[in-house]
Amino acid sequence: MRLPPLNAVRIFEAAGRLENFSKAAAELSLTPGAVSRQVRKLEDHLGIRLFRRAGTEVHLTDKGRAYHETVEDALSRLEAGTQRISAEGDSQPLHIWGSRFFIRLWLIPRLPDFHQYFPDQEVLITSALPTDPMPGSFDVAIRIGSDMDRRTGYRAELLIPRALTPVCSPAYLKANPNLTRPQDMEHMVLLQTPLGADDWNRWYAVTGAPPVPLPHRMTFTSSDMAYSAALDGVGIVLGRRGFFETDVQKGTLVTLFDDDWYEAGDGFFLIYRDLHPAPRRITRFRAWLRNQLDRPPADIDAAETPL
Repeated sequence: MRLPPLNAVRIFEAAGRLENFSKAAAELSLTPGAVSRQVRKLEDHLGIRLFRRAGTEVHLTDKGRAYHETVEDALSRLEAGTQRISAEGDSQPLHIWGSRFFIRLWLIPRLPDFHQYFPDQEVLITSALPTDPMPGSFDVAIRIGSDMDRRTGYRAELLIPRALTPVCSPAYLKANPNLTRPQDMEHMVLLQTPLGADDWNRWYAVTGAPPVPLPHRMTFTSSDMAYSAALDGVGIVLGRRGFFETDVQKGTLVTLFDDDWYEAGDGFFLIYRDLHPAPRRITRFRAWLRNQLDRPPADIDAAETPL
């Protein structure tokens, strides 16, 4: 069989990854109709149906999912080969895509240190919400998950396990001086996100205290907004180990119950393409992350070996 039309293959990769023609169109700067036509063109070429269509919804068929894995792997290899022979391979920007919470609260405060090690490395950062699908192109992604929602041709490396305990501002605690045990939180304002709404219930299960009714909760669309609200004295948020300690040291947050932690069983992962050899910008960033997280020693200056 002759090769399929490559433009249709590229569009199918995005449409299959997102399982949404409109989102694929937005990513590729096309119209949904153009995406649909190119997918149909590829299906006609292959003689199979790649998607099940139900109104405006589309889902990969079993054969479509298998073919998508092949396409994703082939495009990854093509990109890696292009980088290897490109004279500009090591001078490209490092594209970091991922969790807005992680980027804002963990990465950005440490970027001066990264720049000190690698002053000539240009960095492109794109933040996203947990519900946003991974894009088709990035160097490294940092997102929350379990071990792990892996994609073909990628590696996932745990950075920070998610462990939660209540924190609030000193001003909020001063205004509520009787807050000394989990049971005392019945009339407090608890801050949460839609995806993390059950975290409070699970934390209460760990402590053995009855959960606070929903009317006493305030929901934000992102974790960093809920965290900012806690800093401003709006209420109590479940602080994540590895993130709130600096604010505790600065005196802008306080922990309430040091011995009551909820281990969520997931965490923030570093995701990157399984390339051999990997671009230096990725190996350097990965080694720098290890150093920052107090992992086993990683020689940042000598981080030239493949992942």
